[in-house]
Amino acid sequence: MKERRPIVQRVIVIAALIIVAVLGYRLWNNRTLAAAGGLHGSGTIEASEITVSSETAGRVKSVPASEGDAVQAGQTLVQFDDTLLKAQRKQAEAQVQAAQGAAAAAEAALSAAQAQLDQVKAGPRDQEVAAQKEAVAAAQGRVSAAEGQLAQARAAQQAASAQRGQAVARFTQVKQGARPEVIEGAAAQYQQAVAAVRQAQAEYDKVSWKPDLAGTPQSLALERATLAAEAAKSSYEALLAGATTPELDQASASVQQAVAGVIQASAAISQTEAALVTARAGLSGEEARLELLLAGARPEQVRATEAQVAAAKAQVQATAGQVALAQATVDLLNEQIDRLTVKAPGDGVILTRAVEPGESTLPGGTLVVLADLQHPWVTVYLPEDQYGAVKIGDQVKITADSFPGQVFPGTVQRVADKAEFTPRNVQTPAGRRSTVFAVKLAIDNPEGLLKPGMPADVVFAP
Repeated sequence: MKERRPIVQRVIVIAALIIVAVLGYRLWNNRTLAAAGGLHGSGTIEASEITVSSETAGRVKSVPASEGDAVQAGQTLVQFDDTLLKAQRKQAEAQVQAAQGAAAAAEAALSAAQAQLDQVKAGPRDQEVAAQKEAVAAAQGRVSAAEGQLAQARAAQQAASAQRGQAVARFTQVKQGARPEVIEGAAAQYQQAVAAVRQAQAEYDKVSWKPDLAGTPQSLALERATLAAEAAKSSYEALLAGATTPELDQASASVQQAVAGVIQASAAISQTEAALVTARAGLSGEEARLELLLAGARPEQVRATEAQVAAAKAQVQATAGQVALAQATVDLLNEQIDRLTVKAPGDGVILTRAVEPGESTLPGGTLVVLADLQHPWVTVYLPEDQYGAVKIGDQVKITADSFPGQVFPGTVQRVADKAEFTPRNVQTPAGRRSTVFAVKLAIDNPEGLLKPGMPADVVFAP
């Protein structure tokens, strides 16, 4: 036991010396590589990408920019079709005008109610009674006219709803295509036409020896049978192909137009109902004022007239709210129309143009992908024995196969805090180690020559 202890001690000392030698060699190797400019790596050019997506569903009207174009912040990238929204805005603007008219009428009614209250308190005169009866008759005429307009508006709404139903049915029919029995019927007609051609050809062959063959009935029959077969074939193939894009677009436009007609008819009903309410309120007010005139100014009548004044004031406030609501609808449509113009969120170059004019998109669908080529970067992976030779702010030289002889300056922007396994795209001999540290390098690329995906080689400055 006493003889083995010195041997163990010597083994421990030798192992410690080996570890110290290895650590010293790595430190010396890092410093040597940094001094000789031999530290290098390889990677792939990357750039910040911005995916521009649509906020709402719609049909693309135009795409002014193409792939590879440089765009500035605020420049139009995609324009959606805003025809329907503009039509809705016109309708909303009409509702604003109608609400403003109702507000003006409410103001007039308030003035009339206040005048009536003053008159009730002052007492009636004969000429005032006569004038008030005429006012009652005129108010009755306005009620009758408003009721007639409401009936017409409701009939127009029913017609618009029926037209919408027909348009939707037509669109469904066009989208689904011909029914199987119709296609089978067309196929049978085509087969019959082919059989007729064969029969006519057989009759034609019997007289093919005649010198005036073109004028024979057999020749004419063969020609007619051939034309009929071609027509039957075209009809059958058209049924198999289904509806074309223009037919679908036309049917869809008819549905949108019919929907707009229903909305317009509904707005007309709302307007006429409001007019009828106003007319009936006016009639009630005129009748109440006539009763007050005939009965004289009793305390309860004075209170009733005062209530009418209060109601007229409430109506003024209500119509003011309707005006504000209608204007808010116009403002909302303006905002929606503005969002149909998709603009560049910043300066960059278009990498991908994902849509074309005429296509329809869904919310969140990619429209354009932009890249900031002015500030790209490349990530290289250094083995652990070279990690200590790099620090943030170091200058590097970057080259790419696409630009032989040209050097792009770069700066160490980030050094990873922990090691990771070697990525598959690392091809340098020094990089093919079990674990490496990622180093991100910012590149000066003012002319935008370097593109994402280009392989690049990096040499760290000594």
